[in-house]
Amino acid sequence: MTLNNADRSAQIARSKAERTADINLPTSTDLSAQCDPLSISPLDLPETQFQEALLRRQRNRHQLLQWISSSLKDGVDYGSIPTKRGPSKPSLLKPGAIKIINMMGLAAHFAVSNHRDPDHIIVECLLQDAQSRVLAHGLGGRTLKQDGGDLNKALKMASKSSMIDAVLKLAGLSEIFTQDLEDMVAPKVVTPETDSGDLLISTLQVQRLHQKIRTLNLSLLRVNQWLTKAWSVDSIEHLPRERFDTLMGKLDQWAEDLKAQQQRRA
Repeated sequence: MTLNNADRSAQIARSKAERTADINLPTSTDLSAQCDPLSISPLDLPETQFQEALLRRQRNRHQLLQWISSSLKDGVDYGSIPTKRGPSKPSLLKPGAIKIINMMGLAAHFAVSNHRDPDHIIVECLLQDAQSRVLAHGLGGRTLKQDGGDLNKALKMASKSSMIDAVLKLAGLSEIFTQDLEDMVAPKVVTPETDSGDLLISTLQVQRLHQKIRTLNLSLLRVNQWLTKAWSVDSIEHLPRERFDTLMGKLDQWAEDLKAQQQRRA
């Protein structure tokens, strides 16, 4: 029996609903009931009380930023992409978001948003304190196509993005971090042979690149992130052979740019 487009869409939607139910995530409607509106506007508070609250939050936020600066590790908790103008603005990664949530004594709760498109996943994240008060809310989206039709993976990726979004909003961290790199760039992963039939670099060439990255004191994570953005290559090991010489030259250029930046700071 041949299904028309409407029947096929309905079948996909039912399948998605059944699989989502198995994961046992609540809906955004369930979580919305937990968000109690403020009973009073902060601007209605007495002037002295309002000023004291502002100063307290300002001091606390300064302490939080100091903790982030000393505790989060580059390449693990956040990362940047090399550009012609130097490293991009750091992007908060999942390990860093989890560390901030745990340090603040919060818990992340997730819900699948109700919508009619079976090919798109939207997940909401609520950050709650010990009294179940909602302190921040984030959204994350993913298409099934991005993950080869794997619903569980799409849910996982959307949940991660929504958590990072909530953490950035929690204390106004967008001034120092962007959203997760995987949301900025939706890479096309290169398999052992590229679509155009190009051969990949040899094992010896991979070793030469790794050695040069170590010698120049560059970040392997940032190099791989640049490969993803510039050439849709997920790692050095999957680099097309025709790109080898170009990347070797890029490494020298990045090392010179990094050295110049350090000299200017000194």
